[in-house]
Amino acid sequence: MSIEGNFAQRQWARYAARLERHASFLLLPYRGFQIALAQLAVCAVLLGLTSVTRSPALAVVSLVAAAGPPLILWKRHVARVAQLERQLDTWLLMLANALKATPSVGEAIASTIPLVPKPFSVEVDLMIKEVRLGAPLDRAIDALARRINSTVISGAVATIVVARQTGGDLSTTLEHASAALRESARLEGVLRTRTAEGRGQVLVLASVPFLLCVMIAWLDRSWFEPMLNQQLGQAILAACALAWSFATVWAHQIAKADL
Repeated sequence: MSIEGNFAQRQWARYAARLERHASFLLLPYRGFQIALAQLAVCAVLLGLTSVTRSPALAVVSLVAAAGPPLILWKRHVARVAQLERQLDTWLLMLANALKATPSVGEAIASTIPLVPKPFSVEVDLMIKEVRLGAPLDRAIDALARRINSTVISGAVATIVVARQTGGDLSTTLEHASAALRESARLEGVLRTRTAEGRGQVLVLASVPFLLCVMIAWLDRSWFEPMLNQQLGQAILAACALAWSFATVWAHQIAKADL
């Protein structure tokens, strides 16, 4: 009994910690365990009402209450990271221009807060607050990268740290990094367009056999009787279904390749 209790407690703590990571990153006014407790209370009430009323609608609502909040938080988390990545090149260019006016990296970063749009300005503001509370600038920059957890942003801030420690021309380095990010975003957009076209073609080609079968059956259903009622026809139908399944899965894997 204690083993089952410990397992349930660990799973509950892990689930609450996952919600806490999302809530903290999204700067929500409530904590992860509060969301988990609210979910538990709502699901308990809905399941109690379902057991009394035998209503399938309440059962569906309880499932939505159980699975909805973590899914919504995750999607908002991913969307915020994507928005931060889109704003990164703008911030790097602003920082490069600010460094031409002041030699202090911390002051240059602080000067970009009112210029860069949200949510990047919020993240930069948190980093500057950590510095003002006594944290070293390199550690605050590393905390920013770990909080966002994006390879693109981690690489950009690593460039700032390395150029700052080695004494390179940080302003020029950031200008080059900003240009490289813009070019990378352009190429990624082209690739997304091409892969989206490929997925659309896969969907059309996969649906063609069914559309042809519907049209043939509408013209004359007797044409399918040998295939459906004879063993040879059934074997041919099974082979065609297997080939269609293999081709569809293969084409889907090619179209969804992460380029």
